Amino acid sequence: MRHRKNTSLDQPWLPIAAVIGVIAVLAIAAIFFLGGGGSSTPAASPGSSSGSSTPGTGTVAPQTTLLKNTGISSITVIETTPVPISATGVNVEVNYLGSFAGQYGTIGNMSTAKDSGDKVYPIGNMNGTFSANFQKQDSSTTHDLTVQIWKDGKAVKFASNSSAYGIVNIDYTP
Repeated sequence: MRHRKNTSLDQPWLPIAAVIGVIAVLAIAAIFFLGGGGSSTPAASPGSSSGSSTPGTGTVAPQTTLLKNTGISSITVIETTPVPISATGVNVEVNYLGSFAGQYGTIGNMSTAKDSGDKVYPIGNMNGTFSANFQKQDSSTTHDLTVQIWKDGKAVKFASNSSAYGIVNIDYTP
């Protein structure tokens, strides 16, 4: 007498369980990657603005665009407008995500600054050599400390440093 070998097709529940398992995995993946189809609040479009302009002052309030994430964690992205540069005189612009400190001005007339972000320090009209010396206040190597000198609304000198506690020195003689 010959015995027939059992195969997985002899067990009708096995292929059915496999198909149900694949469908369940696909459904969970779809819910995870597509956000679950819950209620959503439309985010502001990148061109929209909640900032405002103050009449007569020539300054513009920062524009903010909020984006909402309905996933596991919530992230808020804030976009700001660039700091305005004066069309006359000399300005120094310092930009760094973390803290920075330094000095700027002309020999014998240096001012100190300690701040973070994108800042513009107006000097006005100057005679002689203008210097800007700034240093990062942390060990980050991810972001650059940038220093730029502006004269009459035009960038005339630029330098940056991405090293830990990086230093940027600029001298400019018109």
